[in-house]
Amino acid sequence: MIPQKKIYRYLAEAIKNNRQIVIFLIIFIFNILLFFTIFIIFEDFFDFLKEWTAEITAITAHFFGLEVTAQDTLLILKNTTFEIIQECTGLFAAMIYVACVLAYPAKLVKKGEGIVLGIPLIFFLNILRMVFLVYIGNHHYDLFEYVHSYLWQGTFIIVVILLWFIWIEKIAKT
Repeated sequence: MIPQKKIYRYLAEAIKNNRQIVIFLIIFIFNILLFFTIFIIFEDFFDFLKEWTAEITAITAHFFGLEVTAQDTLLILKNTTFEIIQECTGLFAAMIYVACVLAYPAKLVKKGEGIVLGIPLIFFLNILRMVFLVYIGNHHYDLFEYVHSYLWQGTFIIVVILLWFIWIEKIAKT
């Protein structure tokens, strides 16, 4: 059995050697808790995003020749209807991205640029994701649950992380 003092010394040394990472994680977690608390308190304020996402998805899907109608928070396809919930809007992905940008050690101006450029891009990419899901819902409904729950969830997380890395390399470090 490893003595407790040895474990504490090891942890203290690891924290000391990785100070920037620890600071990033503390700020990131604080930001996430703050953003989600604000969301929970003012959840009704963000409801417009569900209707906005449905409407913009339908308009964009029509541009690609897909059959879909938006009605409030619903996307009505030829064989089924999907309800847009808050998780479909891109808001949570944007909150995670902003939390990463704010936690990264960069100048405030660079953080502002990253947020101003990143948030619209995340919402745009989310609309493309939704249009793809409309296509799957209309033409390959048997694959919808897999594509929606697994493929796009993981892909969108990777996209947000890549967007953050691009911000670091192209904006924050310049």
